[in-house]
Amino acid sequence: MASPLQNRLVGTIILVALAVIILPDVLDGEKAETVEEFETIPLQPEQEVALQEPQPVPEETRARLQQNDAENDESELEKTADTAQPINNDDSAATLQAPPREPKEFAADGEAYVIQLGAFSNADSVNKLVVQLRDKGYAAYSERSGRLTKLMVGPDTSKAELEKQLPALTKLTGLNGKVLSYKP
Repeated sequence: MASPLQNRLVGTIILVALAVIILPDVLDGEKAETVEEFETIPLQPEQEVALQEPQPVPEETRARLQQNDAENDESELEKTADTAQPINNDDSAATLQAPPREPKEFAADGEAYVIQLGAFSNADSVNKLVVQLRDKGYAAYSERSGRLTKLMVGPDTSKAELEKQLPALTKLTGLNGKVLSYKP
């Protein structure tokens, strides 16, 4: 038989266990649930909207705009002519030009290609290359990608035409490009 001390210990343990299990639920009180209230957005009332008729530009303003455009074009040509320097100084690079392209009709299937000549950390040198390639008749542009600036030529719907331009671009710039699919 168990001694009275053992009986008291077992009884005390049972009471403490019940207190630990049941007391938190009793003392926690009534649980409150948060109910989110939704506000409804009223419908937009129907209104009749009349489009504004275009107003003609006065002749004075038109003449002034054309004069400003002509002045800007001349100043940009002077700036690019001063900053553009050829990469290769040999005579064969100076005579290279982009191949002439005739506009062709094509099915708009969404496929286009572009030549990536390289990715550089110095954006100024890429801009000089873009100016030089544009002077030679290529459709060149730069594209930022993180800390790098990519030198691109194109886009074009014909992958074969771009591949034909790769040797001339390599000779002109000294960069080995690759044809990639173009996603605007």
